[in-house]
Amino acid sequence: MNNGEPNGYNYRIDLQLFADPDKTEKATPRRRQKAREEGQVPVSAELLSGLGFLAVSVVFMYVGKSLLDSLVNGTQMVFQISDLDLNAFEDLIIYAYQSFSSTLIYLAFIIFAAALVSLAIGLLQTRFLFSSKPLVPDLNRLNPLTGLKRMFSLRSLFELAKAILKIAIIGFVGYSVINGNYDRIMLTVDSDIMDGSLIIWDVLTELMIKCAIALIIVSIADYFYSRYEYEKNIRMTKQEVKEEFREIEGNPELKRRQRQIMMQYSMHRMMQEVPEASVVITNPTHFACALKYDPEKNFAPILVAKGVDRVALRIMEIARNSDVPIVRNPRLAREIYYNTEIGDVIPENLYKAVAEVLAYVFTLRENRERIS
Repeated sequence: MNNGEPNGYNYRIDLQLFADPDKTEKATPRRRQKAREEGQVPVSAELLSGLGFLAVSVVFMYVGKSLLDSLVNGTQMVFQISDLDLNAFEDLIIYAYQSFSSTLIYLAFIIFAAALVSLAIGLLQTRFLFSSKPLVPDLNRLNPLTGLKRMFSLRSLFELAKAILKIAIIGFVGYSVINGNYDRIMLTVDSDIMDGSLIIWDVLTELMIKCAIALIIVSIADYFYSRYEYEKNIRMTKQEVKEEFREIEGNPELKRRQRQIMMQYSMHRMMQEVPEASVVITNPTHFACALKYDPEKNFAPILVAKGVDRVALRIMEIARNSDVPIVRNPRLAREIYYNTEIGDVIPENLYKAVAEVLAYVFTLRENRERIS
């Protein structure tokens, strides 16, 4: 069964060959930066050519009359060659250059203006991006599948429609200008060369300005489509977003392991400070805060260790083994635990309560020393 197709041949094309990856997520700032580093930025060539042509038209509007005058004068000088005594070909070249030197200057000025405007627009579109990566040969462009994908892409259809639209618009504008100035153009037949050149300059200026405006209208649509296509091309899959997040933030399991190591290290250092403490204030089992007071170095006691539950029990165990006094004061232990960080002096509002504890501890120590 041929399904209605001639000679039983199947001409179906697998559209999956031309399908883009499932990129549904907007590009992240990092993805945009990478694309920019690779030279991928939204650029409209039509905007460059349209504004460049408009610059040429505006410059021609101001210098076109002088350009035509110099061209007419140069042509008249060329026709006077037979009246001159030119003995060598080099003399002929010099004479021709002198005849059209002004014309060449005006042409150079027009070309320079177009190049300058195009360069400025290009830099503004790319935000002054300079990259050599787009110049590196890409072997993927030789892939037939990639070529077919470009051939049947939305961009190719847009370029075709844009080319047809440009031809239609420019043709309509050109016809309108010439038809509107038909009588003036016919007057050039009976006019002298200078008057005829002025008419041609006026009509040509109008034609260039209107065509440039039409091109800019087309280029604006091309610019927005270029941005749309750029945003579409740099989209990311959900997996790419996750991988980028891991690259920036780090692997969650690795970060968890790092936090565990850091907590173990800080816990170990904290426990090393307990034997040097002056007193440990407890709850008695839920909270434990170790304070160190050296009147010669610190103006107030410093919290060197604190903990709850098992950590508190460990602090008290080390304190007993190191002969550090342990004082039960539940309220003070909670106040110190919640309001003081390790390495900080105790809050000023706790000075009196801590001072009473330290006085009690120092008194016990003095009595013990007398007995011994």
